[in-house]
Amino acid sequence: MVAILRAHPRFEADFASLMPAGIAHGSDVEQGKWLFEHASIWPDLIQTLGDDVKTKFHRGRWHYINLPVWLTDEDRQALEGRLGQNLVMTYQPPLRKNLNVVQALRGNLQVWHDPQASASAKAVALCWIIHLTGDMHQPLHTVALFSRRFFPKGDRGGNGIEVQWGDETRNLHAVWDGLPTDMHDLKPSARTIRSVKEDVVNDAAIDDWVYVHASLARKFVYTDEIKQQLLARIARNESPTIELSHEYLVAARSIARRQVNLAGHRIAALLGP
Repeated sequence: MVAILRAHPRFEADFASLMPAGIAHGSDVEQGKWLFEHASIWPDLIQTLGDDVKTKFHRGRWHYINLPVWLTDEDRQALEGRLGQNLVMTYQPPLRKNLNVVQALRGNLQVWHDPQASASAKAVALCWIIHLTGDMHQPLHTVALFSRRFFPKGDRGGNGIEVQWGDETRNLHAVWDGLPTDMHDLKPSARTIRSVKEDVVNDAAIDDWVYVHASLARKFVYTDEIKQQLLARIARNESPTIELSHEYLVAARSIARRQVNLAGHRIAALLGP
């Protein structure tokens, strides 16, 4: 896989400019590990690599799908059927800018497994497969919260909700993105090991992953506690800013750890023969 990444002339130049001197002068194994790790975040790095790269490769809509979460039943009644979201999960070529995360993952998997695709095309597809599978396992890449008052077009997967975080604020999406970063030991739990052994990874399973992760978001991200805070802010005509309890964060970190392990297992299986 590292050889395929190196086959793309753009990647070779872009990654060479980012590679630390210690890695650049290190062994092939060290360089390969660094290259593979950065390939996984290349879809996010695109915006920092120059206008020509951004124009050719940036695909903002590929990173998410906005299955609806409703703040109240009244919001559902008022907004359901009028969301204007791309919730289709089937993929028809070609790869287009307006695909959602499920369609984009399926499209890049087609390129990856196509014996006629060039090594350069496979290099791009490899980056997207790793990245999008990871995105899909962060629950806020699968849903958006809708409410008539705050989010008639959705909260953009938690990006529209501010969280009081010590002396600063972060948005809810950023909080969930950051949960795995302090996990120095990612050893899977016994429950996760059992889940991996029983896991089936194929094209049909991708739909199941999204629905499961959306359920996680409804239960553990947009909890009753969070919804009550938002409703209180609406009643006081205030902006959507919330606080997260210790219990909320303990549960969230446990879920994030399991999702990281599942994502790694599924990436490996998707890229296999």
